Amino acid sequence: MQFKLNSSSSLTGGRSAGGKGCLTVFFLIFLIMGVVATAAVLIEAGRMAAVWFWPEVPCTVLSGGVEETGDDSDPYQASILFEYEVDGRPYRSTRVQRGDTTTSSYDKARGPSDRNLPGTSTTCRVNPDRPDDAVLEPHLPFIGFVALFTLIFVVVGAGGIYVTWKGPPGALGAGGGESISQRARGAKGVGRKIGLAVGLVFTLVGGGLSIFLLFVPVTRLAMAVTWVETPAVVVSSTVRSWSTDDGTSYRADILYEYEDAGRQWRSNRRSFFPLGSSDYGDQKATADHYTPGTAVSCFVHPDDPSRSVLDRRPRPVYLIGLFPLVFLLVGAALTTSTLKSGRSTAAEVSGQATTSGRDHRPQFETEIDTAQQTLEPEAGPITKVVGMVVVAALWNGIISVFLWQVYKGFVTGNPEWFLTIFMIPFVLVGLALVIGIFYMALAAFNPRPRLTITPSSPRLGSRLRVGWAFTGRAGRITHLEIALEGHEKATYRRGTDTHTDRLAFASFDLVSTSNNWEIPQGTAEVEVPEDTMHSFTSNNNGVVWTLMVHGDIPRWPDVMETFEIDVRPLARERLLP
Repeated sequence: MQFKLNSSSSLTGGRSAGGKGCLTVFFLIFLIMGVVATAAVLIEAGRMAAVWFWPEVPCTVLSGGVEETGDDSDPYQASILFEYEVDGRPYRSTRVQRGDTTTSSYDKARGPSDRNLPGTSTTCRVNPDRPDDAVLEPHLPFIGFVALFTLIFVVVGAGGIYVTWKGPPGALGAGGGESISQRARGAKGVGRKIGLAVGLVFTLVGGGLSIFLLFVPVTRLAMAVTWVETPAVVVSSTVRSWSTDDGTSYRADILYEYEDAGRQWRSNRRSFFPLGSSDYGDQKATADHYTPGTAVSCFVHPDDPSRSVLDRRPRPVYLIGLFPLVFLLVGAALTTSTLKSGRSTAAEVSGQATTSGRDHRPQFETEIDTAQQTLEPEAGPITKVVGMVVVAALWNGIISVFLWQVYKGFVTGNPEWFLTIFMIPFVLVGLALVIGIFYMALAAFNPRPRLTITPSSPRLGSRLRVGWAFTGRAGRITHLEIALEGHEKATYRRGTDTHTDRLAFASFDLVSTSNNWEIPQGTAEVEVPEDTMHSFTSNNNGVVWTLMVHGDIPRWPDVMETFEIDVRPLARERLLP
């Protein structure tokens, strides 16, 4: 029998290279998607920001207006023609700004024309490398804020790969023989950084969406109470549709005209909520209500006649803006909890040391334990199968909603490629869980071990006798290993999550045989060295002793069972000089 101190068990070694490879591929998909998306967003933001560094040149607006693009998603675009000179040579351009200028809002498309009326003298920005490339109005690169969302994928991917291969600082194999308590304290530092990064990203994304979908619409709705009711006429009415990740969205686009301050104005602002709807019937009914030529009333801002709205009544649709608050609250809670965890690290470590030291004091007992105890596996085969079925059902039930959208896109000839690629890692996990169900179901037919130990609670420095016997077809097992292992257990926080790690500090190989006549049943003895640690449990740390059984069955799930036992401190007489 072999005793190994401060080593990992052959039965419960670290994560296999194959497992690390699968996790690496899974997180690598997240990382690549996040990096590509973030790079695209930042490149576009950089292109828009570069305009501010182009030289300003005098120019004259020749014409302006709003034109239709033919795209239902963004049907309007500012149309402005302006003229300028570079080195004595005249140029003309229609570029209002760098980047896409199409929009679903007639007001936004009309804005540049209102600011640059025909005949107006103003300035434009000219590309120093291409004089024919000019922009009338530079804009701040707000698109860069989208990177806050794409960075979530980068953080998840990079953090997952880091933890998969390196693990928390102080892990066995990276830091030698450090204890799991030291490993847990090191992991807290990594966990706090990851938790803080994720918390900040969620806070910023949730805050941005809350401003866009909740605070701005509700504020405008409240302010519109003072707007002036004004006669208007419907110019056009149609239902616009476009494909999204969730299917097809519809919006009733009502273009109306009114007069204010001696000028004719046009707008398609029907309400202050910016999103479309998946209910075609509802939008069609709205469009039919506002038929072209119908006299209606709109509400115009008393100090700015360019701002108007058809419907200023509060409606349930505005409550959709409450959903981003969930991201904001979760992000704020995660960030706050992570910061508090960082401030309380010293106190937690001190508390663990005090508790650990108190619990490590041996409890002197003098009775002799010769009783025999029969052990059963910690979890039965049916329990394992049911647990795997529940996990697989929950996971695949959630992703099935998104897979249905992917399926609908391909059936209708409008595949959602981003959603399709995004769902790949989640589908792979779902398939792995389904395979796990079959694996657990096959393992349920394995021969089951039953162990007996004498004494029922061995002491450090005493001998432990282990007997084993299998029910079922034990002849299918070609190789049997039984080991007694001591694990140090530590519970710690990583961000806002609580984790429990185990590190094997000692291992005893009781049985390692391929003899057919030894495998079905037998006994073995081992002495538990007195210089190890007895079983104990505290709030954050503990020592657990287990008997591990591994039966190798070719071309079939192996027998893998764990039995926990109680190891008591040294006897009083062994401690006295």
